[in-house]
Amino acid sequence: MSTPNDDTATTQITIPSLLPSSNFYLAAGTITLDPHRCRLLTIHNPTTHITKLPRGHQDWDEPLPLTARRETLEETGVHPTLLAVPLSTRCTAPTSSDHALHAEAGRARWDEAGDVLLEGSARLVEPVAMMTHYQPDGALAVVFWYVALADSEAGAVCEPEAGCEARWVGYEEGVRAMVNGDYVKVIQQAIRLVGIIEEMDGPLTWYLTGAQHLDNRE
Repeated sequence: MSTPNDDTATTQITIPSLLPSSNFYLAAGTITLDPHRCRLLTIHNPTTHITKLPRGHQDWDEPLPLTARRETLEETGVHPTLLAVPLSTRCTAPTSSDHALHAEAGRARWDEAGDVLLEGSARLVEPVAMMTHYQPDGALAVVFWYVALADSEAGAVCEPEAGCEARWVGYEEGVRAMVNGDYVKVIQQAIRLVGIIEEMDGPLTWYLTGAQHLDNRE
């Protein structure tokens, strides 16, 4: 049975204004898509019959984007490429002309208050969503989600973790299989953002095996 103490239920939770480091952990995962074939990478637990997206704990001194890629690789055997997407975010734009995204910042558009980047005005490798849930021991899990691409026909580069069954499924099948509605919303957000890129640039194919990646914004 789903309970508020795991991520199998969509619940509203209360987060204290202060938590010591022993009472929470950061995690990251990916919504890995193969838009050329309209497929989504999922992990299925054959024991619990739960289907989710790959994600896991941040290691010591590890950037969250690396956490997302590593956990996806460990749980599925698939090595994803994080995608710069035209999301709306409250991240601060760089001001230095030496920053790799200085030109991107110059094209950015903001809301009236200047706090929120308007969707479609810049492409960034940033979390498109965050999930929170409490573990049975009371620790708060904070999970950040990144959009990624991979070739579903390329095969695994390593064996997935025990208990993890990697499955490439169609978008609609993946949405139906998800353990709760939060995962559904995250998937739909990723698909929508990839759709915006394809409307602007045409079909995404550079991530397919043997194709050259020409996008240097990652």
